[in-house]
Amino acid sequence: MNILQGCVRYPPAPGGAETVVKAYSEGLKDLGHNVEVITTDLYTETPFVRKDMPKQVNGINVTRHKAFTVSGEAHYVLAPGMVQSFLSKKADVIHTHSYGYFQNHAGWIRERFQSTPWVITPHFHPSWSMWGGSKRKTLREFYDTVVGKGTMETADLITCVSKHERDMLVSEIGLSEDNIKIIYNGINWEDWKVLPDKEIFRSQYPEVSDKFVLFAGRLATNKGLSDLISAMKEVNQESVDLVIVGADMGLGKDLVKEASEKGVKMHKLGHIDDDTYRSVLASAEMLVLPSEYEAFGIVLLEAAAAETAVIGTNVGGIPEAMSPDNNGLIVEYNDVTNLAKSISNLLEDEKMSREMGSAGRIWAQNFSWDSIVKELESEYSSIIG
Repeated sequence: MNILQGCVRYPPAPGGAETVVKAYSEGLKDLGHNVEVITTDLYTETPFVRKDMPKQVNGINVTRHKAFTVSGEAHYVLAPGMVQSFLSKKADVIHTHSYGYFQNHAGWIRERFQSTPWVITPHFHPSWSMWGGSKRKTLREFYDTVVGKGTMETADLITCVSKHERDMLVSEIGLSEDNIKIIYNGINWEDWKVLPDKEIFRSQYPEVSDKFVLFAGRLATNKGLSDLISAMKEVNQESVDLVIVGADMGLGKDLVKEASEKGVKMHKLGHIDDDTYRSVLASAEMLVLPSEYEAFGIVLLEAAAAETAVIGTNVGGIPEAMSPDNNGLIVEYNDVTNLAKSISNLLEDEKMSREMGSAGRIWAQNFSWDSIVKELESEYSSIIG
């Protein structure tokens, strides 16, 4: 098959959806398919940063078009060059990612004009979980009703990364679930077959205490990071640090200030390389994902594979990305008191923490990209006929 993958950003640009597109692309290539990615030159979207990035990543050809933005609360990424790319390149199937982005409309044009089967994976976030003010949320709700629903309904297949994401599309957008298939996210088990070397992280960051609580992900408004800082203040264990890892979406300075004011010893490490990332997951006492909303949460699988217990909020696809009370604990979003209690319980009960870590490693083996990509390949074959 000749397959075009379309996304707003592609590695080395960081992000969850970007990780998925990369895994799909490389996995399909390994199965013998011709895969090309059509994306933009954005490294981060908020702040809006373009970057000169490679035209080939691990054997995948990547066409990066110049991105533009409508500024302010009407922010929208435009990449007009995508349309020509989608129309001109050979493809048996096109697959675009991330609801509400220009690549979906470029894919829709290809499907309309050339009848090429089209798949979309929305990585959907409901309007109430978006960054921005009331005007932006109103614009998004208008988009959902006037543009989003009609565009999505023309797709030959919609794949969702969790059952909850599917339910959100049905309730928030009004889509029928008849054309929706659940294909979970995963991890590359080869990267985790041997437990990560903790010394990689320790040698680079000796200033971090022996015990620390970890957050890994974009520093964005929907991640609940202020709640985590407040919870760490309530934990009141001076020998336990907070480490946050991930690309800064503009919150970094405020988080550092808040941690300082609350007496929380926090280390903001930014985006780190893969070996160090795996090492910090293995070194942490636990991984905490206190988000307002997540369509899934790959980091929960990665922490589980590193044999590290997790704490997640009872929102979105998080409960599907972990095994509650088996490899971690669930708390309600914005419940700082119970988040602090859960963190304290795992810190104080080392036996429970170890058992959850061991259970998580077994759990994570159910989510291998190898099997997930084969499932995706089957779906492509079905719609191609």
